[in-house]
Amino acid sequence: MKIPKIVHQTWKSKTVPVRWQGAVASVRQHHPGWEYRLWTDAEMDAHVEAHQPELWPVYRDFDKNIMRADVFRYVAMHDIGGLYADLDYEFLRPFPYGSTQLLLSEEFSLSFGDSLDQIANYVFASRPGHPFWKDVITDLIDNPPGVGDYTDVIDATGPGFLSRVFFTNRDRYEGVTVTPKPALSPTRLHSSLERKILLNSGVTYGLHHGSGSWKERWTPTYVRTKIAKALRL
Repeated sequence: MKIPKIVHQTWKSKTVPVRWQGAVASVRQHHPGWEYRLWTDAEMDAHVEAHQPELWPVYRDFDKNIMRADVFRYVAMHDIGGLYADLDYEFLRPFPYGSTQLLLSEEFSLSFGDSLDQIANYVFASRPGHPFWKDVITDLIDNPPGVGDYTDVIDATGPGFLSRVFFTNRDRYEGVTVTPKPALSPTRLHSSLERKILLNSGVTYGLHHGSGSWKERWTPTYVRTKIAKALRL
């Protein structure tokens, strides 16, 4: 089964903030003929309650809204399939999905810099029912995550969690493409020259602008967490 031609994105309402409208337009431009679904918080809640009754109590009781946003994108891939992209993810050219059943991307680790493999959770694509997403949902049901502060979200429901499930079970998954960082997760651009290089490289298909304020980057709590995790390596 191929990846269905459906784009999923999420936001609080049907009105996308102006600062992200260009990125959203790029996703639609480079996926012509694909159905587009912008899910609101209320629609996400209704879908999980109706289609994932075992997950619903866990999902409902999450400490932070970003955790529900994380988990819904996994549910959408399992139940419906298609492409998920954060609102601040920009496509530069069409991606050749071909016969891939599960498309994931390596990214620079938010916790450890570039020293460890990590699966991005801001862009991926899948056929419905892929066993990876079943494992993700089962793990959440069996081990409901709790967090102390926003930095814990990375390992509770974010890319750290996704990476753990994937790398623990990857030998069981078929039809998987994991793109290297330059393809879908290059480092953030700092100049127009870097952007021009990516556009002309033929290697990069999209990039994440990383504007999520929830990460609380470079607060004292965040820095302490980074140091503590690094010392445990």
